[in-house]
Amino acid sequence: MFSACAANQPSDEPIPSSEGRTIQHGMGETIVPQTPERVVVLWSAVDALALGVKPVGAVLNEPPQIVGDELTPMFSDRTEGIVAVGNYAQPNLERIVELQPDLILGITAVESFYPPLSQIAPTVIVDISGGAVDWKEYVLSWATALGQPNEAQALIQQYEQRIVQFQQVMGDRLNTTVVSVARFGTDQIGIYQEDSFPGAVLAEAGLRRPESQQRNNHDADISLESLSSIDGDVLFFVQDNPDESALAQAQESQLWSQLDVVQRGQIHEVSVETWFLNLGIVSAHMILNDLFRTLVPDGEQYVIHQVGELPLP
Repeated sequence: MFSACAANQPSDEPIPSSEGRTIQHGMGETIVPQTPERVVVLWSAVDALALGVKPVGAVLNEPPQIVGDELTPMFSDRTEGIVAVGNYAQPNLERIVELQPDLILGITAVESFYPPLSQIAPTVIVDISGGAVDWKEYVLSWATALGQPNEAQALIQQYEQRIVQFQQVMGDRLNTTVVSVARFGTDQIGIYQEDSFPGAVLAEAGLRRPESQQRNNHDADISLESLSSIDGDVLFFVQDNPDESALAQAQESQLWSQLDVVQRGQIHEVSVETWFLNLGIVSAHMILNDLFRTLVPDGEQYVIHQVGELPLP
């Protein structure tokens, strides 16, 4: 069925080099349109929107129990009209064919689908094997494929300027504030370490982490008996599903009330979309917004309300 559909699409014809741009990527090189008009993004659509590109299709980043059947509920007003084409590990090829894209943009997780995807349209696979700490490189690679490298570089420079601003207003507290990050799933508790996306942003901001989170790993599950692993001066946490969350179990534990961060009332729930699902420049700016609001007196004055072309909720 897929082969028959794909064969009927004009988009499977290679673009002459004189009419396109050659992009080096994780699967080799691909000639893409000078100005793509029908882009399918096999990752979060958020950064594309910030760069002024509205994809015709995009994937769900996580299972439906976390974000429902919307691409990104936080930006539902901006993603209206973008067709969901499966998830990043299992894209729906037939639905992608129907959208007649002129560019498909994916990540390493979909590299096994590269042969059929490249039959549908020019396909660029960004190699993210370096981990979340290299997120800026991935943003620039995505933006280059979209024809928006200068716009992406400007957003990254804005972010780096805000990092310096955050460090300046924090002053001496920067070196003494220990920030913990946790994620409460349905039946598990995770701590997020230095190689995670929020870990990378916190490190660049210059904030200290609890000893249990000073690891060159992405994350680690902990037991209720190890709740001390989430302690710190400040705790940022997310819940995959507040209606069925391990947070309730943790709060019933005697160990919970013994945590310094609980006794100080410095527990802050943040968006799972921002801190974990939509890795990229928009989320990096939004994490900085959370840091300004939470850690800086009168920090609201440093909060931004738009990243590129994308207004923030």
